[in-house]
Amino acid sequence: MAQFKTKSYRFLILISCLLIIFIVYLFSPVNNLGDSRWAAHTTVSIIKEHNTNLNEYSGEIARANYALENINENYYTIFPIGTSLISVPIIAPLIYSLDNNINLLVKSDLVAIIFPSIKKHYEAHNEIINSEQLGILAFNAELQIFTASIFVTITALFIYLISKLFLNNQLSIGVTLIFAFCTSSWSTASRALWQHGPSMLMLSICLYLLLLARNKPWLVQFVGLSLAFSYVIRPTNSLSILVFSAFILIKYRKYFIPFVAWVLTIGIPFIFYNWSIYGQILSPYYLPSRLGSSHYFWEALAGNLISPSRGLFVFTPIFLFSIGGMAWLVKSKQARLLDYCLVVIIVLHWLSISSFPHWWAGHSFGPRFFSDMVPYFIYFLVRLLQVINTIGSHVKRNFIVSILVLFTVVSFFIHYRGANHYPVHNWNATPANVDEFPERLWDWQDIQFMRGL
Repeated sequence: MAQFKTKSYRFLILISCLLIIFIVYLFSPVNNLGDSRWAAHTTVSIIKEHNTNLNEYSGEIARANYALENINENYYTIFPIGTSLISVPIIAPLIYSLDNNINLLVKSDLVAIIFPSIKKHYEAHNEIINSEQLGILAFNAELQIFTASIFVTITALFIYLISKLFLNNQLSIGVTLIFAFCTSSWSTASRALWQHGPSMLMLSICLYLLLLARNKPWLVQFVGLSLAFSYVIRPTNSLSILVFSAFILIKYRKYFIPFVAWVLTIGIPFIFYNWSIYGQILSPYYLPSRLGSSHYFWEALAGNLISPSRGLFVFTPIFLFSIGGMAWLVKSKQARLLDYCLVVIIVLHWLSISSFPHWWAGHSFGPRFFSDMVPYFIYFLVRLLQVINTIGSHVKRNFIVSILVLFTVVSFFIHYRGANHYPVHNWNATPANVDEFPERLWDWQDIQFMRGL
């Protein structure tokens, strides 16, 4: 009975934690559509038109012809369809509810809270709004934030499950909150339907299954599903596919063929889709033409880590402890093959994003291109917390914990500003466009997250 109460208490704590994360995400005011501008449009097109072209949005396209390609007189977003596909289960119920109960929903207090622009539109025009006229179905930033918040909150659940494999419940909740509020999960992934939120979710599922496979090897085959879909979402995840596939072939050869079969259940339809649209197995966005074409490669290697306005360790100093986790695993000879694989993926990802001509990720907040790697950095943070808990010297342990808390607070402050204050995003355009004057990325007197203070 006592054990049941303990489990129930832990479950309630976890659910409360996830609910807090979702609510904070939902009501953080900043929305930053950027490259995600057409993600929800494509989702709605899949649901209502059963295709991915955006022809039905001709009026919107005429006003904002951004990040689109015209193929045989059909308009498509240039970005991968994975985010739009995975959004269907979330957005479809909203669409059908709006189609069937528009009067009720327009007058609903819940809708007014979550999607206030619906209420404002109704009050401004004093008319019954059908789903095509209503911005929520595609044009509404609140819909993107709502959907993205769900993805990142589910990712937080998997971060908790990963943490629980190594830490007690209290520390696992703490790590979950660090993931949620002290990283780009909050300031970037939850702010719109960027590729990064669903990408982090897929990679977190992969990592969790790989860790479980140590005791239940048969689970490793199912990594193929989330791993393959991570590529449909974002092409840089090909690095995780490459390394994890080699890992499974070496470590779990018995399950490699089933693993490949699960990969193909995603890969084959993806290839057929691309062929039907582009006449080739991959869309132009997936072609490696952007890699290695940067004149800033060496600068970008440093910038992605320590630039005052894009550096990973500047915006998320708590990840310095993740580097400590990597070092401890190697030094103590406790690193397993999977640990080395994760380090290799992170390094390859760093090299890859540094080879992009626009390594600073355009008009973004902080190290957006590093967002996909957040689950892997959190894993190494977990491993360091595991050893900190065993340090015998109280003075040494308290010192390390104090620095960790300090870095956590600083990381929280930075990503809080990214999710709640527009001046830090306006930094990209003023006093000069960062895409035209990238030297601003090294201006320590005008740090992005300090703008407006």
